[in-house]
Amino acid sequence: MASFIIRRLIALIPVMCIVLVIVFSLVRIIPGDPAVTLLGPGATQEQIDVLRAQLDLDQPVVLQFVNYVVGLFQGDMGFSLKSGEPVAREILSRLPATIELSVLATIVAIIFGIPIGVLSAVRPNSVFDHITRIVSLVGVSMPAFLLALILQLIFATYLGWLPVSGRMSSFVTVETITGFAILDGIITGNPAAVWSAIQHLILPTAVLAAFLAATLGRFVRNTMLDVMGEDFMRTAKAKGLRRADIVLTHGLRNSLLPAMTIIGLKFAEMLGGAILTETIFAWPGVGRYMFEAIKNRDYPVIQGTTLVFALLFVLTSIIVDTLYGVLDPRVRKKMK
Repeated sequence: MASFIIRRLIALIPVMCIVLVIVFSLVRIIPGDPAVTLLGPGATQEQIDVLRAQLDLDQPVVLQFVNYVVGLFQGDMGFSLKSGEPVAREILSRLPATIELSVLATIVAIIFGIPIGVLSAVRPNSVFDHITRIVSLVGVSMPAFLLALILQLIFATYLGWLPVSGRMSSFVTVETITGFAILDGIITGNPAAVWSAIQHLILPTAVLAAFLAATLGRFVRNTMLDVMGEDFMRTAKAKGLRRADIVLTHGLRNSLLPAMTIIGLKFAEMLGGAILTETIFAWPGVGRYMFEAIKNRDYPVIQGTTLVFALLFVLTSIIVDTLYGVLDPRVRKKMK
């Protein structure tokens, strides 16, 4: 197992190098000049040239790439062209918000998606099965931004039950310790902050969880149907085991292993793909930070956030593969 993890970590190096080269090249192909964007349309050519020199944008692209790679090895992702702050520091300050949202959305999706998939597989072609299949299809097909706007309109605008955006009410303050709003509220003994953080999490969590729950429910249903037809399931029935034991112990257990791949990969996508959700709900996470950087052509921020997203995605896949080996002896044997 240890040798497998080491091999995967070594394989991570060329992957990250390829991502670095692609991202560094693409952000410079995007039309427009960041110096012009920062100074505005009224800037003179002399002002633009001075700013380009200050930002090292007047140097050859190859030299810019070499300087950037050297800085990465020193833990330096550069400085934001917009705010002037270190990119690494700004990403670290926003990462807890993205992780908090993604983890909660994944938990909610698991709580709803897996039971729905199991119940649909146990009663195939029933009314419940048809309804859940339709709902799952809608959940998979509906764009995240459309669902977000619908939920905001209903629960925030019309009903007024939940806040429309943000991470915490402007009337509530909490001391930042871990960066996770709920956890910080619990640690500091601030129930108002905890409740405000939970309220602001509900709508963006629902948007992110909807797609994963629908995908997970459909996947578990199909996998369970395949497992239910296996010989060992018929043997369990012949032994007179209770239906609940057959479904949960034998059926669900064998269906959860492949479902782990879906959960792991979708969680990684949430960490890097929640850009629209974070932007619509004004959630102060890395996704929204990246969106603002793209609008402002902020090279260092675009490069830094993309590298962080790619690293999180690869690390998540390694963790999922390792869990496969821990839970399945057959896979663990192949890892040696």
